[in-house]
Amino acid sequence: MSKSSRIDMRRAYRKIVPGAIRRRVYPVIRRRHGIVPYLVDGSVRNMPQRLRSLQGSYTGERCFVMGNGPSLNQMDLELFRHEHVWGSNKCYLLFERISWRPAFYVAVDTRVVPDIAGDINNLVRSLPKMASFFPVMFRERRMLQSAPNVYWYREVYLDETNLPDSMFTRDASKWVSSVRSVTIAALQLAVYLGFNPIYLIGCDTSYSVRSTVRTEGDNSDMLISVQDDDMNHFDPRYFGAGSKYHEPYVDRMIFHYEQARKVCYSLGVNVLNATVGGNLEVFPRVDYTELF
Repeated sequence: MSKSSRIDMRRAYRKIVPGAIRRRVYPVIRRRHGIVPYLVDGSVRNMPQRLRSLQGSYTGERCFVMGNGPSLNQMDLELFRHEHVWGSNKCYLLFERISWRPAFYVAVDTRVVPDIAGDINNLVRSLPKMASFFPVMFRERRMLQSAPNVYWYREVYLDETNLPDSMFTRDASKWVSSVRSVTIAALQLAVYLGFNPIYLIGCDTSYSVRSTVRTEGDNSDMLISVQDDDMNHFDPRYFGAGSKYHEPYVDRMIFHYEQARKVCYSLGVNVLNATVGGNLEVFPRVDYTELF
């Protein structure tokens, strides 16, 4: 079956089957393919209860959701050493130049996570006080490991026929929306934990694919870097030689941010963009230096 046919089938399924039913069926399908983790891994079996234990635990406190854009190189990151910061993906490449570590960590990309699974597992073990959040499929596929500081959640696919509620959860213990940008996954979880206000940093939301990057087979969405020349992130090694990632679609990211904003504001959660420069104009801007 061609890729376009599969996409058409998914669209038809989402149009015919109500979202409430899809969210009940999805975990059953996942269990069928990942039955062992559900039987032997208590952190998977009890993931809704574990997530609920965190709900509202940071009510009224502020946090910073940190993207990995090059604008981080223009910031005094030491200012954040006493803050609640959410990191993601290869944020650990920053560790050689900062004295602090994120309090929270998220990774969701089905192409990036398999590529760096070993690094993620090491990161989780080396930072036991850092709470890490991952879609449970990475445990089912035996890519990522459980640990006391790992919280699994059920991820549901985006449904653009039911906006904005299908694109931003109101209860992460039940499901978290799949995302166009990992920072939106962190944003969903930060809201669930009660943070307010929430500041975005390093969310440049601008990408340019190098001429040195090649595609994997005939799929133009599957990219592989061949040199350490990534200019889209804070470190040229981020998606450097041998790294695998998806084609970035900035317009889709911005659309998802717009849906996230609607839900956050309906919940009374104040989200502000403290990124230095960049193209994300969905949220009100604030100068990060004025926050300290």
